[in-house]
Amino acid sequence: MAVLLLVLAALLGAACSSAGKAAAPATTTTAVPETTTTTEAPTTTTTAPPPPPTYPLTGLPATDVGIAGRAAVAVKIDNIIDARPQAGINAADLVYEEFTEGVTRFIVVYHSQDAEVVGPVRSVRPADPVIVSPLGGVFGFSGGSPGALLLAADTPLTLVMEDDVAVMYRRPGRAAPHNLYTSTAGLFSRVPAEAGSPRPFATFLTEGKSFGGPGAMPVASIALVPAPYVTAAYDWDAASGTWLRSTDGAPHMLEEGRMAPTTVIVQFTPYQFFIDDYDVQYPEVVGTGEAWIFAAGAMVPGTWHKESPGAVTNFVDSAGAPIAIPPGQTWVHLVAPGSSVTTG
Repeated sequence: MAVLLLVLAALLGAACSSAGKAAAPATTTTAVPETTTTTEAPTTTTTAPPPPPTYPLTGLPATDVGIAGRAAVAVKIDNIIDARPQAGINAADLVYEEFTEGVTRFIVVYHSQDAEVVGPVRSVRPADPVIVSPLGGVFGFSGGSPGALLLAADTPLTLVMEDDVAVMYRRPGRAAPHNLYTSTAGLFSRVPAEAGSPRPFATFLTEGKSFGGPGAMPVASIALVPAPYVTAAYDWDAASGTWLRSTDGAPHMLEEGRMAPTTVIVQFTPYQFFIDDYDVQYPEVVGTGEAWIFAAGAMVPGTWHKESPGAVTNFVDSAGAPIAIPPGQTWVHLVAPGSSVTTG
């Protein structure tokens, strides 16, 4: 009995001892991830600045935004010996020379520069509206045959003729009909308000680029017979970067100095008889044909294309790429295929 009591007492003591002790709390360990911060250098994108604005008919830097945005004006100028020296042509952006009944006449186009005196002004011919229309603006001339006037009227051009005495005037000291003159200010005063800047005449060389292309060859001189009673010649002048013009064997002097375009284009165009007047022939400037482009003392042979009367004429090389010309004044000779054109 005593033994039993001792065993019970031992069991009770052990139980009480276990109950008095609290279980040790479980320990949870959470790993803290390492944080790595990487700083990347910002990416720098270099954008080439846009090319500076240029005048669309010369490719020269556009120094006046107002002038760059205005329309072009054109005027027909005489080239018979009695009309020389002409006035204002050196300020033109672009000049076309066409055969007219034994001699030649000029279509002189102004946009980036002005001339106070321009002339002498002569009459319109059948091809003139087709040549001038893509350039837009105003076309000035003295008058013309009924058929030629109808063709000019059937264009978006604003026509200015001799009867507009605020723009055209007879100049003292010159004999009629070689005494009709105008000014670019007068012609620009007749530009409609909605008329805008002309489309580019050509692809112009940018800085660092040189004139050339397939078949390019050095040329120092050009000689043409654009009409039975007129000869024209050009000598390359590296100092001025221009072609010095001679007409009928003598330097072609204008009232403002010698005629000297930067680029000369010989555009071979067939001539047609005008159905309203068979004494008149005119160049067929819609279509395609051969062209020789002279600039920087060299020549690049190519082809001209004009799809419609309102389209600009494109000049491309034998690979079909546009022929880029130096910025400056361009002179375009419209001569019949087979005309005498020699180089030296």
